[in-house]
Amino acid sequence: MRRAKPFRTGSAGDIEAMLPRRRIAFLHVMLTSGFFFLTVAFALIAIVALTLRFAERPQVLKVAVGPADGDNAKLVAAIARHLEQSRGRIRFTILPVEDLTQSAEALEQGRADLAVIRSDVAIPANGATVVILHNDIALLAAAAGSKITKVADLAKKRVGILPGRKANASLLDAILAEYEIAPDTVQKIMLSTDDLAQVVTQKGVDAILAVGPLRGHSIEVATAALMSRSHALVLIPVDAAEGIAARNPAYQKGDVPAGFFHGVPPQPKEDLATLSVAIRLEARQNLSEEIGTALTKRLFAMRRSLQAEVPIAAFMEKPDTAKDSAEAVHAGAAAYYDNDEKSFMDQYGDWLYIGAMLLSGLGSMVAAMFGLTKARARKSALALVDELIEIKQAAHAAKEISQLNGLEAQIEDLSTKGLRFARDNNFDEAGLAALRLAIDEARRAIGDQRKELEARPSIVVDNTLAPSPRART
Repeated sequence: MRRAKPFRTGSAGDIEAMLPRRRIAFLHVMLTSGFFFLTVAFALIAIVALTLRFAERPQVLKVAVGPADGDNAKLVAAIARHLEQSRGRIRFTILPVEDLTQSAEALEQGRADLAVIRSDVAIPANGATVVILHNDIALLAAAAGSKITKVADLAKKRVGILPGRKANASLLDAILAEYEIAPDTVQKIMLSTDDLAQVVTQKGVDAILAVGPLRGHSIEVATAALMSRSHALVLIPVDAAEGIAARNPAYQKGDVPAGFFHGVPPQPKEDLATLSVAIRLEARQNLSEEIGTALTKRLFAMRRSLQAEVPIAAFMEKPDTAKDSAEAVHAGAAAYYDNDEKSFMDQYGDWLYIGAMLLSGLGSMVAAMFGLTKARARKSALALVDELIEIKQAAHAAKEISQLNGLEAQIEDLSTKGLRFARDNNFDEAGLAALRLAIDEARRAIGDQRKELEARPSIVVDNTLAPSPRART
């Protein structure tokens, strides 16, 4: 009887031949994975670079200030020019308004990021102080030789207001009310620096309230107009200034130092008490702390260079940053004043840490999913080994050659599947070795059983030798 040779589509040798290609595929996976992570790293670097570039882009802040011809508008315009020339990260664009009230309203209504406001005029609810641009003294004075020496003497008199603005008239009313003088009994005459000298010469006023920085233009012009060659001007103290300021935080007690004004003799003879109001640059409270710090730092850095252009820049000063202060100071400005500026890591460290954690978590998740997929594929691949073990056991129990031929065909199918699994990198080295061993063992079992079955003698029955029925009888 001829033994048919089974058709072989795969063998352990084929699996061995797959090993070099398997190693090449493994290296390809490693290189591909490396390229992937390198791509991710470059993407992260690009994101960080773009973030930093965005953070360094000029931040344009809209500043409300007015009136347009006032000292405050000139100061803000000078600051805007210096910021533009320095090419720093902060720029100003000016929103012109008519007065301090409208400036505060612009900030409160969200039409401006910053506003120049005065401490006794319409404080915006959403504002926080960045810097005190200057403190303005309320100086009451009369012409040389005047009999007006105290606030009470102003009743039913004519008082010139310099600069002639509503806010300054309201400040005079607050002083008069403290001394129980009805504001409407005092005639208020709005003055400008252009007509002041003529009004004083013509005795059009009995006294003047000049409001401005102590070394500012308004005070200088007013005192010069009231002086004479032979007599010093009369300075009128506001003795109740401390009490007024205690009751109303919009005002502060101010002092004119003894001998501040030249003359014979110099005036005042001793420190003169009066009221003062603060001109502040306020920002909306939700302006970022980083921008607030950078702006404050830049303002004080340019203060000296601004003085040559706008002299009142010399009077910029820090606000009261104490926790019990009536002023609300912007957090970024307070950080600068208290030497508590945040570094790059202080500002972005948490985000970098969160980003690193997210990236790590994403990498772990991808690795877990990749590992799970590989584990499932490997499990399916190693199931071939179990099938080959069953084939080996079936081969030992086979009674006919045809059964062995069927088992041989099953091995060929499993070998083909094994080659495909190896092609798809679902086997590691140990898996390939196990599959190779299982194929060899199954083939050996089939070969041994085939030899045993072929070695058994065939029983041939010859019908001619059988006794006939008649012979039996």
